[in-house]
Amino acid sequence: MAEANAWLPSSLGFSFFTDARSIEVRCDASRYVTHREGGRRSWQRQPRLATKSTVTVEEREPISVLDGHGRLHVRWRPFAEGHLVTCVLANAHEEEESPHKDRDLMLFQVGVEATTIEGRIREYPSTRLNSRDQEEQELRVQYRDVVTRAVGHGCAVEWDDGTEQDKVTTVRAQVMPRQVVAHIKPDGPKDLLVLNLKHLSRPELSADELRAGLDAFVLGYREWFDTQRAQATNLPSWAAAPAVRILNRVKTTLDRMTSGVEVLTAPTPSGEAARAAFRLANRAMALQMLHSRPELAGRRRRRDGDVLELTEPDEDYAWHPFQLAYFLLVVESLMKPEHEDRKTVDLIWFPTGGGKTEAYLLTACFEILWRRLRFGADGGGTAVLSRYTLSLLTTQQFQRTATAICALEYIRRGNDGALPHDLGQEPISIGLWVGKETTPNKISDAEDELATLKQMSEPDDRFLLERCPWCGTEIVPERPGHDRDFGIKADGVTTSFFCPRDNCSFHERLPVSVVDEQIYQQPPTFVLGTVDKFARLAWEPRAGNLFGKDGRRAPSLVIQDELHLLAGPLGTTVGLYETAILELCAWRGTVPKVIASTATIRRSQDQIRGLYGRPAQLFPPSGLAAGQSYFASPDEDKPGRLYVGVMAQGHTASTSTVHVGAAALQAPKDICDDDTLRDAYWTTVAYHNSLRELGRTVTIARDDIPARLEHLTMDATRRRRLDDDSVVELTSNIPRAAQPRLLERLGKKFKERGSVSFLATTNMLSVGVDVPRLGLMVMNGQPKTTSEYIQATSRVGRRDVPGLIVTLFRSTKPRDRSHYESFGVYHRALYRHVEPTSVTPWSLPSRNRALHAVLTILVRHGLGLNAEDKAGDILDHADGIARIRDLIVDHVRRADLEEADAAAEELDHLIETWQQEARSARGEGGRLYYQSQGRSYTALLTDFGKQGGIWETAQSMRNVDRECVVRVKGT
Repeated sequence: MAEANAWLPSSLGFSFFTDARSIEVRCDASRYVTHREGGRRSWQRQPRLATKSTVTVEEREPISVLDGHGRLHVRWRPFAEGHLVTCVLANAHEEEESPHKDRDLMLFQVGVEATTIEGRIREYPSTRLNSRDQEEQELRVQYRDVVTRAVGHGCAVEWDDGTEQDKVTTVRAQVMPRQVVAHIKPDGPKDLLVLNLKHLSRPELSADELRAGLDAFVLGYREWFDTQRAQATNLPSWAAAPAVRILNRVKTTLDRMTSGVEVLTAPTPSGEAARAAFRLANRAMALQMLHSRPELAGRRRRRDGDVLELTEPDEDYAWHPFQLAYFLLVVESLMKPEHEDRKTVDLIWFPTGGGKTEAYLLTACFEILWRRLRFGADGGGTAVLSRYTLSLLTTQQFQRTATAICALEYIRRGNDGALPHDLGQEPISIGLWVGKETTPNKISDAEDELATLKQMSEPDDRFLLERCPWCGTEIVPERPGHDRDFGIKADGVTTSFFCPRDNCSFHERLPVSVVDEQIYQQPPTFVLGTVDKFARLAWEPRAGNLFGKDGRRAPSLVIQDELHLLAGPLGTTVGLYETAILELCAWRGTVPKVIASTATIRRSQDQIRGLYGRPAQLFPPSGLAAGQSYFASPDEDKPGRLYVGVMAQGHTASTSTVHVGAAALQAPKDICDDDTLRDAYWTTVAYHNSLRELGRTVTIARDDIPARLEHLTMDATRRRRLDDDSVVELTSNIPRAAQPRLLERLGKKFKERGSVSFLATTNMLSVGVDVPRLGLMVMNGQPKTTSEYIQATSRVGRRDVPGLIVTLFRSTKPRDRSHYESFGVYHRALYRHVEPTSVTPWSLPSRNRALHAVLTILVRHGLGLNAEDKAGDILDHADGIARIRDLIVDHVRRADLEEADAAAEELDHLIETWQQEARSARGEGGRLYYQSQGRSYTALLTDFGKQGGIWETAQSMRNVDRECVVRVKGT
């Protein structure tokens, strides 16, 4: 069996568990004979060889097969009530028989198939079957129909489950395994009027009518729950306890949805305000859906280009049931700050592209409106904080969210008709709070950047707002034009956006900010940023304005998208800063609601407790079968994604990339003449796990692959051409301002100028990038995590054309080989194999790195000591410091009880150090500053690796590694 792992393998096989005492093994293979003519070699295929052998448990010796060219090894090992059987087909020839490794002795297209006689193939033993981990036990229940029957050795294995799973009798080797993974579609009732946005936004919709519709909606979920409980009685005994836990989560969700209906339809002033906010939120989301269409803001257009005049949303706009259900789940905790569910993090778990964004946008719109209707002018200020982990994802979501905010502002101004309720004079706005590498941080910088932009031959998107969120008119023209073509004003005093189109509702001003100084001066209603930007809270005196200014309420809703990315070092650091952010939001007594979303996660309770110090609830909770949650189910009407595994043993990674890449590029030319299908597979997406591998592939795509294409077809008219300009990469090497234009190129059809043929990318593609036309991906090596694998491969085949993913496994990497040998069962239960994430924000190294930053943020923005020269004033706020100390320690106890005492001790030391420095500065007649003001001043904070401060403090949560100088002596 060891020869299956050789560079040129001379065996392959599989192992399985059976209660039979004899098996029939079929082996087949092909041979090629070398012919030499005039110095040229050719190979002629010989008649296919096939052998059937019956092997009993008593046989031990190898069996000669395939006319003596092969040997069949079968090993029986007693186990439990049967035997573990290993079948291996090996080449019978020795390497010494042909010193030049002549192909005449090789076996090609090898097949091995084993069928039990008077017995069956049972589930292959695994440590997972005896796991004490509760989540693993629940997954075993939910994936009980996905059973591992065999494992491969140098190949994958497949079997036919048939109608009765326990009747499996045959397994076979599969060298190029294939598995279709079904799409998960939103499910539930489709014909209920209460799902219709136009119906929900009717001013005349009464509380009784709304209650009747919502009760009918919840009733369907209750009936499904009753069905699940009935099914649980038929489960085996080992599944009883896990099934109870699964059903308890469904019951909790059902109860919370029922309570949500009650508070939303209650005949009270609070209920009336909630219904008004709900009605306007639905109207805003209907307008958002309308203006996100390609005819409007869904596509970029010139200022003088045609635009469709649409003012009324389609009557058939409707919520997916899970989106409305999620709102009902959280609405009570939004309306009642004292409710116990206010401190529960409600996590939307739904596959990529299913509609998570719209679900939490509805929640955000409701919260913004609810605050203004309930608290008047005090409900203004920043209401929602939304964070993302990647700048590319942030800017893409920024465009979508900005359309929803424009819809709210359109309603507030009365453009959508007279309002029965006052929404205040303060505009409803959105701010993008990201690093200076992405947008200008200062108003003066914005003025300079705009001047530079107007002089460029190809203006880029350095201000990130690509187009008007309302009509799609480009904010920055693709080519130099008149000043009126630019939708940006920057005069050194203020910065603002406006739509260059004269008849747009937002021609005067768009409710959008991207410059930090502008955001601090006029805190937007909805702040959207990257998580690492919040490290600036320790440094920036004005950033505290985001947490309540001039009597305004602090943010009351915190949104975290793509939660699974908050893992490892980034998640650990975020967890520390999250303490300060949540406590600032709750400084005046109102605890913020936290919601999050993800498409792939395991052990969410542990991760969320580490990040936020709060319990979590996953929505929608799965039922007793994986993929079945009433609100979601496998899509049987739409073709799924086809995964194909290729492990080119005996060849380098570069060679396999050339051959598979060229075949993938040529196939759309050869297979069909339908332009729609051809376009779906025209762009080959080559995904990589490192920039080093990507660089090699880009070189191959511009040299070796075009050469290989010439060999694939002799007909030059049918041959695919691969120009250098059509080979592009999407990585962190691409300037941030150029990324939106690259994504725009990816959306172009193959006959359009500037279309892309070959895209080399890294994990930048795996999160949040939505290019509907992509259908083909070549995965270069198995990604490090299943989560990344799911996220990346879901970028293709998102619409009507089925996606095709070819995974190139590296035979020299044990992890790749393991995934290849278990290809089928792995892909049939992808979400089961998602690895748990780990965050340890309160560990000693993490505390040493940033605990002082948490303390600084709370003192600076909680106690109001935000000015640069007020760091020493903590001596006058002993009660406030004690309160902050207790808040942090209480948070640690909720997040990581074992580290609470150590964290409290370290926190006391930090406070004592700060107070000593403050006394020293005051005693010398000076002041203690937060940042260095020069050598003659004492400062609290300094950058990593720099002098001039007491505590080295990060300005970003990513770049916190120390640098060191290495000297090499000698030769």
